[in-house]
Formats: sequence, structure tokens, C-alpha cells
Amino acid sequence: MAYLALYRKWRPQTFADVLGQAHICQALQNSLRLGRVSHAYLFSGPRGTGKTTVARLLAKGLDCVHGPTDTPCGECEECRAIASSSSLNVIEIDGASNRGIEEIRELREQARFAPVGAPYKVYIIDEVHMLTTEAFNALLKTLEEPPAHVVFIFATTDLHKVPATILSRCQRYDFKRLTVQQLMAGLKKVAAGEGIEADEAALLMIAKHAEGGMRDAFSLLEQCMIYSESLTVEAAADVLGVAPGEAIRSFAENLLRKDQKACLEQINRLYDGGRDLMQFARDVVEELRARMFELEPGPQQEVFLRAIRKLSECAREMRYALDPRIPLELAALELTAESQPEQSPQLEDINRLKERIRTLEQQVRSLSAREQPRDEQRRSEGVVAKRPAGSGDRERTQFIIDNWEEYLQVLRSERLVQSAAFLREGRPVYIRGGTAIISFPRERGFHKASIEQAKHKEAAERVLSKFVGTSLQIECVFQDELTVEEETPQPEPKAEPRKAPAAEVQSGSPPVDDTVQAALRIFGGRVVRKPDPS
Repeated sequence: MAYLALYRKWRPQTFADVLGQAHICQALQNSLRLGRVSHAYLFSGPRGTGKTTVARLLAKGLDCVHGPTDTPCGECEECRAIASSSSLNVIEIDGASNRGIEEIRELREQARFAPVGAPYKVYIIDEVHMLTTEAFNALLKTLEEPPAHVVFIFATTDLHKVPATILSRCQRYDFKRLTVQQLMAGLKKVAAGEGIEADEAALLMIAKHAEGGMRDAFSLLEQCMIYSESLTVEAAADVLGVAPGEAIRSFAENLLRKDQKACLEQINRLYDGGRDLMQFARDVVEELRARMFELEPGPQQEVFLRAIRKLSECAREMRYALDPRIPLELAALELTAESQPEQSPQLEDINRLKERIRTLEQQVRSLSAREQPRDEQRRSEGVVAKRPAGSGDRERTQFIIDNWEEYLQVLRSERLVQSAAFLREGRPVYIRGGTAIISFPRERGFHKASIEQAKHKEAAERVLSKFVGTSLQIECVFQDELTVEEETPQPEPKAEPRKAPAAEVQSGSPPVDDTVQAALRIFGGRVVRKPDPS
């Protein structure tokens, strides 16, 4: 028989064998026992937590010769076929490899055919979030009204990528990470079944590095089994690339004793030995955390808190460091240099400087508080400092075109920086009937869509109305949607001056200007030629 990986060989064959997901197993068993089987299930959670395993167990409960049953026998032909992945009625599909619409159409065609020698045909689609949008759409109708003999079981590690239309049609179960104790129980069972001599400390090290996944724990155990016949702490540390517990405890002691030389030497030994320094920093944090909980509140606990905080920051920095030793060495130097007697005069100087800085900060805040009302008044005055030359749309249009940059500056002064940034990519075209038309290039669709959001648009309209002096709304369009006339508004024709009626000016009278003609119209007068004295 071909070699089977441990996680496949020791895959749970009953609901009772599943570790860490008792709430889900109980719900599914109740569903099978009561005959309330849904047509679609969605299992989500981290990798290696049992999603596919529980899906197979559910399929067994449905197609067992005694089914639907919450305790499949495991002995009938269908149960054995499901366990060996050879059942014609349980189809497992990898969503990452069969993610297109053609594969889903083929699935829909096959789903119409009745199962062979069993009551249900079960489709298990792993990593379902990898399906394309078109494939999900093709699946919707079948998922909503599937044949009575079909049950879908979806599994995913990225629930947020599954469309809401799919989620609403499924019973959803969230798988959680396994605890270290649950992983230890599984590892002990497998080690005993494989006849491996394993130190409990080594199994604990593996369980901590499995990150809550049983499959990862079994894979690490298998690596250790290949490396050494007996599973010791040293063997596990070599395989995992981590420091043994004694090195972690020793480094923590050296930190607390302020022994800089010992800390730096130990870091270099671990680095030369190929150990994972980032994991080492995390392990030291865990060691200090465990010790801190045994202390009474006081100065000593503050020392532990400072070390934990510094090493946690160090572990984050090491992800991006070219040489992981440097952040760890700097952290060790800072922690071992604190509160040493020879540095007390320097610490006193630092404390005096800190106190001086706090005093200056308070003075600055006090001055800022007094200046703020003046700044706001100046900003407010700046908004209303200018007004259009007239009250018509033409004057307002020209005003906003001429002062567009100033309007954007007012937005920034009102702390509406995002609105100003979005509107900067557009330009005002015209104002008509209480609406300001702003045009955007087609390639600035993101900025157009962003300013059209209510939280940005309403604030921009409020400031624009105040800036122009009348209530205005903003409407955004693309440049290629404007006609030539809209893009270049024509000026309004000027009214021709009214000529005086012929009756108002006596024949032969001298020419008169517009002012005199206006007076004649108002008072009903007429122009009379002065008699010639000759």
C-alpha cells in the first residue's frame, strides 16, 4: 500500500473523533437525527481545522445504509467508499482548479442525475471563494432550488470573498482554531498509534508552532519522525528551527540581570545555528509573560511590561529587516542599559528635560486655544470676502470659474481636505438653476465617484453655497458628456438702449443724450429750441 501522510491516515472517521469543533458536530448530528437536512452548507475557518473532514462525515451520515444518521456505521459499502474518496455519490471539487463558468455548468448538468445506490448526491467544493463571479452567478439558481437528492457543502478560508448571494442560501458554520491542549491531545494519540517515543515538551513545541491547525501539527510531527527515531526537544527544535526552552529561559534571565554581553553572545550563537530569531523573540515574550503573571503589582512588574513591549515591537520590525539580528540586538541593548546605577545622573537629566518639554507643550496648547477662534473668524471672513458681480447664473458662473482655486483653499481651511482633493481633478462648467455643473476627465472616474458620496458632496455644497452667496447643489459629469454649448456657455446678449419716441423730441431739436431722453420719459417733457436772438 502506498505511504499515507499522517493527516490523511489519522483523519477522523466519526463525529466523536473530531477535536475542537464540538459545537459544529453537535449541530450537524442533530440535523441528521431529526431529518432536517439543508440543501447547502458553508464551512469557513482557518486551514487545517477540519472543514473537509466534517464535510465527509456529513456525507457519510447522509448516504450510510442506515442514513440519514448521526452515527454512520463506517462499515457499509458507501461509508468505505467515502472514506477512500472513491464514492460516485460524493464529488469533491477544488474551487481553485475548477473556478470557471464552464466547470459550474457541467456540475449543474451532472446534478440532475440521481445518485447511485444512495439517497443523496453530495458536492463538496473546497476553497469555494476562488470561483469567478460568473461561476458564482451560474451556481445561484441551482443552489437556490437544487434537485431533492443534491446537497452542496462549501469550504473556504476567506469568507469575505464569498458573495452575499451565496451566503444567504447556505447554512453557515464557523470553524475555530484549535487550542494548544487540543492539539497536544491529537499529537499524543498519533504518536502512540505510530509507536513513537515522544517527549511531552517536544509535542508541546510542535503544538505551539502549528498555529491552531491539526493538519499543520501532524505535518510537523511527521517531519520530526523522519529526522529522528525518538522525538526529543532537541530534535523538534532542529526541525522547527527554533531555540530550545533552556535557551529561551537563559536569555530572559540575562535580560532581567542587565547582562548585555551574555545577551549579545546568545543572539549570535542562535543566528549562526540557523535558528529563527523572530520566533525566538516571540518565545522570550511568552516566557516573560508567564513569569509576570506570578508577580504582585509593583515596580518589578513594570520591568517585565517594558521588556514585553520592547520585544513585541522588535518581532514586528524583524519582518522587514535585512539582518534580523540588528533589531533584536538593539532591543537587548536598550533593555539591559535601563536603570543601571552608573547612568543615574543621565537619567536625572533626561527626567528634567521631559518635565521641561511637558511644560512647553502645555504653553503651546494654551496659545493655540486662544488663537483658534481668531483663525476660525479669519476663515469665515475669507469665505464671504468676495461675491459675484451680479445675481444671475452668468455672473455666478464667471465668479466660480475665476475663483475655483480659492474655493478649494477654503475647503482645505475647513478641514475638508478629501473633498478638495477630489474636486481638484474637475473644473466648474456653469451654474444654472441652483446647480453647479463640475466636469471630470473620463480617466478621473474615481475622483468623480468619490465626491458624489454624500459625506463629501454635502460638505462641498455647504461651503460652495456660502462661497457664492446662494444655495447651490453640485452635479458631476464627464467632459465627453457635455455638448459644445454647455462646455463653453454663451454670454447673455446685452439689452439695446431704448430710443425715445419721436413725439418726445420736437422736430428740428438738437440731438440729446440718453440721460435727457430718460428724463423726458419720466416727466413727460419735450425739448424746445431756444429762439435765435437775431
